[in-house]
Amino acid sequence: MAYLSTLATAFERQVRKLGLDERTCVASKVLRLWCEENKDCYHIPQRLLEIWKMAVNPSLAPDRNDSAA
Repeated sequence: MAYLSTLATAFERQVRKLGLDERTCVASKVLRLWCEENKDCYHIPQRLLEIWKMAVNPSLAPDRNDSAA
């Protein structure tokens, strides 16, 4: 039986790099800064965007696959 592996998104890789989990993401200033700088290019969970009151401008998003970055 073949298994499909999924690639982590840029956001997920950043969370892992910072050693965060679901409970600690909101309080992370480093993650919040990364999200502010990258919100128009990569998927950021809607819940965090709402908590941090960040708006995404989809017209600035590059035309590429998020998991490839």
